[in-house]
Formats: sequence, structure tokens, C-alpha cells
Amino acid sequence: MSSPAPDRLLAARVLREEARREGFARAGFSRAEEPRGFDRFRDWLAAGRHAGMKYLEDTRDARADPRRILAGARSVVSLSAFHSAAPFVAADGSRVARYARGADYHQTVRQAAERVAGAADRRLPGGFRHRVCVDTTPIAERSFAAASGLGWIGKNGCLIDPERGSYLTLAEIVTDLDLPPDEPVAEQCGACVRCLEACPTQAFVAPGLLDASRCLAYWTIEHRGALPDGVKEALGDRVFGCDVCQEACPWNAETATHQAEETTALDAPPTRSDWLGLGPGAWRRRFGKSAYNRAGRRGLQRNAAASAGSCRDAALRPDLERAAMSAAEAGLADAAVWALARLDGG
Repeated sequence: MSSPAPDRLLAARVLREEARREGFARAGFSRAEEPRGFDRFRDWLAAGRHAGMKYLEDTRDARADPRRILAGARSVVSLSAFHSAAPFVAADGSRVARYARGADYHQTVRQAAERVAGAADRRLPGGFRHRVCVDTTPIAERSFAAASGLGWIGKNGCLIDPERGSYLTLAEIVTDLDLPPDEPVAEQCGACVRCLEACPTQAFVAPGLLDASRCLAYWTIEHRGALPDGVKEALGDRVFGCDVCQEACPWNAETATHQAEETTALDAPPTRSDWLGLGPGAWRRRFGKSAYNRAGRRGLQRNAAASAGSCRDAALRPDLERAAMSAAEAGLADAAVWALARLDGG
């Protein structure tokens, strides 16, 4: 005979307590059913706005239905964890997306969410079934987080916390618990369009509607192979990701002010020259378990070469000349040749 299900209010309280204990900023609950507004994601895919991210198309239906992740799922517990809002800048001025600082959040946040679920399971009579998701699992993270009251999805497509902005990462615990759903937070962007106006490639075709084929984060993280010349030109000092639409957001202003510490030499990301000189062994030792793995060593080197050309960094000429001779990666060689032409006035 199976044990009775835990009281839903007790379960909600225990999960929130364990989430706070693990350092999560917020925990909210929503039903394990298609989140409101998911049709917009379907339309986005149908319009081809996802560029080369075919995996989004392949997992479209699963993202809306947590029961495909966990049979018998009744609720989704959404968790938010904040990361530093301080710019992540190398000694040569090149920039990396803030979320890549430190250990890979895919692992650290997942492990913390697993501890939340495990501790709650031990405390609740009868226990419960669950599955933890962090980014790579096909679930509509931001939509469920918004449905759970963690914030609203802004015009830049990011989840915005009403107190601390959008420099955050998300995790979900899909569970067979019947948890009382939280109320969504009202959208509070108002008439502001600073994020849309700030985008260096005008990647937003409408508020909240990103064309990934114009987005520098897509090109520097997701795309494999050579970069279009227009993307190389637009890179500027970026080598991994782009935080511009978040930097422009007024909801991040206070958080960024409080965390405007200088990046220390120990904490700083590699320079463009460092990336270009990094061999496979050193890559595995230093970054094998980092968020950089999404782009890979060759992707970062390609980006570094293109950024050097975009910024006309003449000090990198020897590095670029070596990279231009690379037969192992066409994308890197292409970026290096383009960058050298830029240094020569092209």
C-alpha cells in the first residue's frame, strides 16, 4: 500500500525553506501544464527565428509539457539564483558574458536544486518523485518561472526579478506533488524600450521577439563554423556572449551599481591572445567544466580572432598569422584572415 501524499501546504513550505537554505533567491510553483503564452514560442519557431538551433524545434512539444519529462508530473517548482552583475572583462578589454564567471552554473545550480529536492523528500511523509532541470533539459524555463511568480519576461526576453533584475539563472524541479500555484507577476517594462534600442545588431524584431540570426550571443556561443562578416564587424570587444540588452535595462541598474567591483587579475577571463594560444590539453584542464564548453575551444578562438579584427588590435598580428594557417578549423582561419585584412586597412 502506497504512502499518502504529503499535505500540499506543508510540501510548499518545506520546498521554500530548503530552497532558501541552498541560497536560491526565489522559489515558486506552477502547474505541470502548458504555460501561458507558449503559442508565441511556436510562432517564433515557425518563423525560423531560432537560426541554427534545431534542437529547439525538435524538443518543442516537450518544452510545454513537463509530463514528458516526468510521467505523472503535477507541479513545477521554479528556482532562481543570481550571479554577479559586475562586468567580466579581460586585461586586454575583451568581454565575456557575466554568467560564465566561475564554475559552470549548469552543474552548481543543478546540484543545489538536487539538494533542495533531496532534503524536501526526506522531510515529507511519503516522499515524492521528481526530476531536476537546468537549461539543457527541454522545458520552457522562463515561461514556467514567470507562471510561478519569480518575475516577468521582459522585452529583451529575459526573466526580470522585480527586486534584483535579470542577472540570474534558473532551475526547475518537476514533481508529482500537487503544490498550490503562485500568482504570476505583472509585466513592468511599461513603455521602456532601452534594451531594444541598445542591441548592437538590432536583433529584436519586436518587443520580446528576438531574431537569433542577428544575435551576437547566438553567433558566439551556439553557432559552429565561420561567422558572417557582418557579425565579425559587430563583435567589438565581445568573445563569448553579449549582455548589452541587460546592461541597458533599468531594472539592473541598482544591482549593477552594488556589484561594480573591478575584475581582479585572478578572476579575469583570458585575453584574446590567451584564447588563441590555448591548446586542447590546457583547455580541458582550465575550462573543461565551465560554461565556455558550449562554444568550445575552437569557437572561443574564432571569436577572439574576429574580435581582434573588429577592434583592430594590432598587437595580435602574430597570433592571427598563426591562426590564419590553421587547417583544423575553417571558422578560426576565416576569422583570422578577415582580422588581418582589417589590420591592413581592409
